Amino acid sequence: MKDKVKGLIVGLTIGSVLSGTVAFAAGTQIEVAFRNLTYMFDGVEKTPTDAKGFIYEGNTYVPLRFMSDALGKKVTWDDTTSTIWVGNNPNQVVATYSGGTVTKGEFDAFFNLKALFNSSHAASKDNLDYQTSVLKELVTNRILYSRSSEADQAAAKTGAAEQVAAWKQQFGADKFKADLQSAHSSELDLQYYLVGSMTGINYVKSSITDVQLKAQYDAALAANKDAFTIASVRHILIGLNDAEGKTLRTKEEALTLAKDIQTKLKNGGDFAALAKQYSEDPGSKDTGGLYADADVSQWVEGFKNAAISQAVGTIGDPVETEFGYHVIKVDSRSVKPFSAVKESLRASLEQAQFQQFTEKELPGLIEKIDLGQ
Repeated sequence: MKDKVKGLIVGLTIGSVLSGTVAFAAGTQIEVAFRNLTYMFDGVEKTPTDAKGFIYEGNTYVPLRFMSDALGKKVTWDDTTSTIWVGNNPNQVVATYSGGTVTKGEFDAFFNLKALFNSSHAASKDNLDYQTSVLKELVTNRILYSRSSEADQAAAKTGAAEQVAAWKQQFGADKFKADLQSAHSSELDLQYYLVGSMTGINYVKSSITDVQLKAQYDAALAANKDAFTIASVRHILIGLNDAEGKTLRTKEEALTLAKDIQTKLKNGGDFAALAKQYSEDPGSKDTGGLYADADVSQWVEGFKNAAISQAVGTIGDPVETEFGYHVIKVDSRSVKPFSAVKESLRASLEQAQFQQFTEKELPGLIEKIDLGQ
């Protein structure tokens, strides 16, 4: 009979099942019938491209890869455990980098935990670009951890334990447990996540030297001599509009009033009393018009220029800004020393070095990423 194949041997190999081809292995000889079968999936016909199904003792055998592809499930073969994975395979390597690999299970655990710290995370879970960025974050943590000192790692473990304890105290043990369950994670998974993230941060921090920070300080001053200038400034604002945008007075009227206040101050008028009477700056009118030891860089251009250039202790001419006219007196002005700005410089340098690693070095360390859906 032409549609019969006699002597087919039981015991198809895993490779043949995945590919849809027939292979022979030691076993019992059986008789099967190959049939031209039609496969319908939710009313849509799909046909195997490289193999047919066959019937044996009332059961229909179909190539596994064809069935999985038709159902939208990925099929992988794990040779170390002789296991066929249909759909998610936690042992599948999704990233290979210099010094290690990341499995799908490890990535899923990391990805799920991010949802506890990022409210917009869930909305992006099916975005391949976002998944790739999260995977690169995990690889970054792994690499920086491998470079870190024992002190960096110990500090991260302490910090992670403190954060978990604070979480439990703030929200309660039951809420903490429920949050972890929603992320399909355990407390150990969370500790691992936190230690990995914190160690990378600690490594970047500890790699920055005072020499680097001082060089950054000097470079900032060379580029802008007022980069670290602070001043204590008193002012009285004569505004053009109220808080709701309603016109209070014309520019000419505001300038006239500002000049009148300037004259009063030069004639010995009390700055605090006049500020309380006339100033329309709610942030300073009740404190004598004073902004003490403030970074001049935070102010609008006209006000900043007056704070930098006006002679200390004098009442200057009215200064125009988008808010109106200001009558200004500079009480003091100085440049912050390196010691005063060291830690703020450290924060910006940490960010710069981390960005340098992720944008310049990391791409050369990642050998392969495979997040195929």
